[in-house]
Amino acid sequence: MKPVSMILISIAVITIIGAILGLQQLVTWQAQSAFDQFTSQTQEESTVTIIQPSLPECTGNARCIKGLVTDVIDGDTIKVDGQSIRFALSSAPELNESDGKIAKDFINGICPVGSSVTVNEDDGQTKGSYDRILGVIYCNGENLNEQLLESGYGSMSTEFCSVSEFSNSEWAKKYGC
Repeated sequence: MKPVSMILISIAVITIIGAILGLQQLVTWQAQSAFDQFTSQTQEESTVTIIQPSLPECTGNARCIKGLVTDVIDGDTIKVDGQSIRFALSSAPELNESDGKIAKDFINGICPVGSSVTVNEDDGQTKGSYDRILGVIYCNGENLNEQLLESGYGSMSTEFCSVSEFSNSEWAKKYGC
C-alpha cells in the first residue's frame, strides 16, 4: 500500500472514532438532561403518601383493644401489648398436636410480632378463658379467626355459638355456627 493511502485510511479511522465518541457524549448529555428534568418535575409535582390500612372498629359493648402483637403463642392465641387474646369461636390444635405448629406459623405469617391489631372482645364471653380475653382479632386487613378456619388449620368451636356475639357473623355461619 502506498504511504498516502495509509495516511488517508488513518485519518478516516480517526474521524470515525471521533464521530462515535462525539455521538456517545451527545447521547450521554441528552440522557442526563432528560433525567434531571424528570427528577426536578417529580420532586415538584409528587408527594409520597403512605397509607396504613385502617383497623376496623369494634362492635358491641365489650372492650375494643388496639395495640401491637407482642407474641404469637399458638394458632389461636396471641399477645397484644402483653395481654393474652384467645380467638373467639376458632380453635387450633395445641402445639404438641398434629398441625399445631403449622397453625401457629400460619397466624405468625399473617400477623407477626410488631403488627398493629384491633381486638373486638366477645360481648357474650367477657369472662374470658384461662386469663385470656376472647375476641375477634383483625391484623393486616384480615380477620384472624376467619383465616384460621379458612386455612383448614383450625375448627369452629360450635359449643360457644349460643353465647358468642359473633355467632351470626358471615364467617361464623359459613363454618358452622
